[in-house]
Amino acid sequence: MRPPFPFSLVVLSLSALLAVTVGCARLQPTVADAQSAANVRQRAIEEMIDSTVKVTIERDGRRIASASGIVIASRPAGDMMEAVSYVLTAAHTLAAADGAKVVVGFCGPQASRGKFEATVISRGKPDTQDLALLRISGVAVPPVRLPEDDLVRLGQPILVIGFPEGERLGLSSGIVSQLPLSARPNGIPADRPEHRIVIDAAAPRGVSGGGVFEEETGRLVGIVQGHQTFSMALKDQAQSYTLKFPVPGATFVVPMTQIRPFLASPESLAELRALLPANARAASDLPK
Repeated sequence: MRPPFPFSLVVLSLSALLAVTVGCARLQPTVADAQSAANVRQRAIEEMIDSTVKVTIERDGRRIASASGIVIASRPAGDMMEAVSYVLTAAHTLAAADGAKVVVGFCGPQASRGKFEATVISRGKPDTQDLALLRISGVAVPPVRLPEDDLVRLGQPILVIGFPEGERLGLSSGIVSQLPLSARPNGIPADRPEHRIVIDAAAPRGVSGGGVFEEETGRLVGIVQGHQTFSMALKDQAQSYTLKFPVPGATFVVPMTQIRPFLASPESLAELRALLPANARAASDLPK
């Protein structure tokens, strides 16, 4: 006598139900893992933001220029010592600072304390070493995370944080799009020395001096120098003038290969000798 319901169909249905149940069980940790990764990334971004500063040049209480910067080292208040933070920015952003005041505004928990006046400790030449070190007394802000080495890869994902136009806090993403020939192992000899790297992330005016970070680790890759521009000459009946436009995807970055020697200069070292992390001292051959 033939059964009313095929036994094989029952087995097949149970197998399908078991497969769906196991599949859902496997899917749940995957969703949780994705959420966890997103949380880790957001925390890393918050750390980068907390170490980012707005640099402003003021004269007679009026802003005449603005830029960005990063906290490279700090020291909390202690016995007979006040808190201090050291900010790294691009030297060319201080071109208008002679006879003016340099002030810094912090992000994170210190934002509510307003602006701090900064002292220029060391300043390189914009055409060879476009870096400047500022000292801000009375506040200790956690510094950026420095990499163990200076290796930068083509296609490496990066994040840029700064203050576009000095009015907003901004973040843009991209990749390392160009490297100097000297940065490639067994690379072709370059016709002239070049240390800067190029990224394709946007860096509007005001972001110069801001940090460029590894997206995966949050460690510092370099600081924004500026973007490449092209010029267009225009002429009307009354006058001639030139307009400059940024080249999309061509933002120049001062890399760690230049930052480390700058931090090891006598002027910088006098302030930072005991404050830089061990990996910075080792990579820069700083005296112990």
